[in-house]
Amino acid sequence: MDKYLPIIYVRGYAGSKGAVESTVDRPYYGFNLGSTQVRTGPDGDPNFFLFESPLVRMMKDHGYTDLFARVSERGEVELLNGEQKIYKAGGFPVRSLWIYRYYDRTSERAGDGTRDDIETLGENLGHLVDYVLEQTGAKRVHLVAHSMGGLICRSLIQRVFKKNAIRKIDRLFTYATPHRGIHFRRGLGFLTSVRDLLGLNDSDTFGPKRMRKFLGLPDDWDEQRLNEVGNHFPVERIFSLIGTNHTDYNLASLAVGPGSDGLVQMEHAYIKGSSRAFVYRSHSGPLGIVNSEEGYQNLQRFLFGDTSVRIDLEGVRLKESLRKDADLRFLLIETTVLIRGEEIVMSDQREEHGSALTIGARALESSRETLFQTYLMKANRPSAQDRYSNFQVRLRFLPHYVRNRQVLRDRHYFGEHLFQHTLTIGIRDRDDGDGRLLRAKWTGLDSDLPATARRYPNSENIRFRLPAENLEQGEVVLCIRNEEKALT
Repeated sequence: MDKYLPIIYVRGYAGSKGAVESTVDRPYYGFNLGSTQVRTGPDGDPNFFLFESPLVRMMKDHGYTDLFARVSERGEVELLNGEQKIYKAGGFPVRSLWIYRYYDRTSERAGDGTRDDIETLGENLGHLVDYVLEQTGAKRVHLVAHSMGGLICRSLIQRVFKKNAIRKIDRLFTYATPHRGIHFRRGLGFLTSVRDLLGLNDSDTFGPKRMRKFLGLPDDWDEQRLNEVGNHFPVERIFSLIGTNHTDYNLASLAVGPGSDGLVQMEHAYIKGSSRAFVYRSHSGPLGIVNSEEGYQNLQRFLFGDTSVRIDLEGVRLKESLRKDADLRFLLIETTVLIRGEEIVMSDQREEHGSALTIGARALESSRETLFQTYLMKANRPSAQDRYSNFQVRLRFLPHYVRNRQVLRDRHYFGEHLFQHTLTIGIRDRDDGDGRLLRAKWTGLDSDLPATARRYPNSENIRFRLPAENLEQGEVVLCIRNEEKALT
């Protein structure tokens, strides 16, 4: 099965008239925006790091062709850059990248000023998907969406296509999508009610009442479950990228606060059960989540990766002296994932970013928690001679001593850890395409420990015992899967 399929980009919300006109003025609806950073080079001097944008990189790295489309009131697809003269009917390239320009109609210069509701946007996206499949001959398409664009895609999947979604859509990747809506921080909840009551410029789209409607859910559906896709689409084909920098956004960040990307709270920014990664980026802007190298690396690996590796924690049991400490109520689990040959982190959950996994100190003794899922690409290894991919998982367990719902200041040190080790893993290819473990090693501050793998018959899981640093037991569990075989 060819993993290179047509890609449709779906942008996020533009509220004001000015934001709409600015969006329409950009041919790629903002997906072409890149970023420039200053990084410390190998000699210690500052170097410019240029990232062209996920869209440009997709064309340069994977040979995609850009196309621009909008959909009329009658559901007819209109191409906007003379493409119908270049490509004969049915002759559009499979490696085509389509920009769904749904705000053209809302523009007072390009359209008639009508703002379509999200149900209509989802239906029109369905017309575009059908058109792309017909014109390219592809079996399915990939959907890539930012913010509200992810909700448009979900309206298409859950309300329009329903059981037919899996026949037409291969994968869905969302950047900073409010899958459980947008909520303001504690003390400002009334702003959420005012927004949903007035619905100015369809801003109530991000409230539970409207979400239930455009997702095709019952009126009494629990709003804590709005991030579920049910049986309409397999969650294995969905990736949720979550931003953790709430400081680098506009004034909305003051109302939403920490634990967010400045607009969407982290706990609301993923589809339940989907693969997900955390990156220290804001919702949008010059250094936002879409125009980031971290976002692009997760995107291309999810769409085109050869092997997926899911890492879980299971059966973590603290030493008896720690278990007897009644004030040790919570553990913060920090996870950083790096792939050899890349200059960026694939996922980064930290206490200082407010993104570390918070879990009861004894909750993992008889349970399992997924930390992340990463995707490995043969084409992106450091050299052509490599037959395996190396990556690292850096783990830290931090204690939170709590009494009467207050952190005990006389016992708390910011960044203090009970456990800190790095697991380095090598995955090699077999001749039949399956990934297999080549080697693994634990590295701590003062130790270099072999990681002995345990693999049971008829099990896809590989297990490693956690080093006994303040622990009686605990395992890291790897689930390695060949993507082409798994999702054909």
